[in-house]
Amino acid sequence: MSDLKYERSGHVPVIDMNKSDEELSVEFYEALTTVGFACICNSGIWELAQDYGRKTHSFFHLPLEEKKKYSKPNSYDCHYGWLANGRVQLEETAPAPDYKEVFHTNRITEGDRTLAPPIIDSEESRKLRAKFEEQASRILYLLGVAMKLEDPYQMVKAHSFTEKKNPSNQSVVWYPKVDKSLLVPGQLRCGEHSDFGSLTLLYSDAPGLQVMSRELGEYVDAGFIEGGIYVNIGDMLQMWSGDVLIANKHRVLIPEEQYLNQDRMSVIFFAQPDNHTVIETLDGSGKYPPVIADQWLTERFLATYDK
Repeated sequence: MSDLKYERSGHVPVIDMNKSDEELSVEFYEALTTVGFACICNSGIWELAQDYGRKTHSFFHLPLEEKKKYSKPNSYDCHYGWLANGRVQLEETAPAPDYKEVFHTNRITEGDRTLAPPIIDSEESRKLRAKFEEQASRILYLLGVAMKLEDPYQMVKAHSFTEKKNPSNQSVVWYPKVDKSLLVPGQLRCGEHSDFGSLTLLYSDAPGLQVMSRELGEYVDAGFIEGGIYVNIGDMLQMWSGDVLIANKHRVLIPEEQYLNQDRMSVIFFAQPDNHTVIETLDGSGKYPPVIADQWLTERFLATYDK
């Protein structure tokens, strides 16, 4: 998209990444301290994610036994691999698990064909991840500027994206066509949750995302812009910021009757701090006790994935 013509995507502010850092720091701070979400355009991510999502789509249509070769190990410190429909439940009190399949990758899976097949771990996936990392680093820097940190790169330095000590994930999520006979009342494609880490950057090929409106106290559509990538704050960054930045809850509904026969693809980058990063409030307020990033994340994953 060369000319940005939107100020909001549904409930979510739209930010043009072609603006100056000075302008962007103000806009990101406003969006992520109020809504907790932004939709970025002109990021260089959309086309790469669209291509990668289309190519990886065929993995999810492989025979079950073939996909099982890449199943996520039953270990809470292992954040890679395929998760079958029914293995993820992001909303702990939901009546049933999320209606989706997921394949998580990270630095550990790169080049290891026992962990990820070529269609998932590919040259396209690495180019996409590099662009996700670039924009995540830029946003963390812009937030550092907006928050007037002594070193605006402080959060960037805690995210060594190119090293294996950093657990950030790039995940492909397939929401299959919905078989109503398999649904449990109240089941969602993706249950209500806030994300765990620092930042999330989301590509999707169709509408469906809803975010909680803090003003209305109810869920509203996030909207959908072709070329738009959604950015949101995770729980760890909210805690790190002393609750200045907002990790807002969101979900993906089962579609309306006329769309049940349509599947949906997302590619998501979950930016997380390096494993042994000590997370303590950036303003020195001590609002939260210090935590070690990987220990805190492991506790959150414990409640999310089956054993």
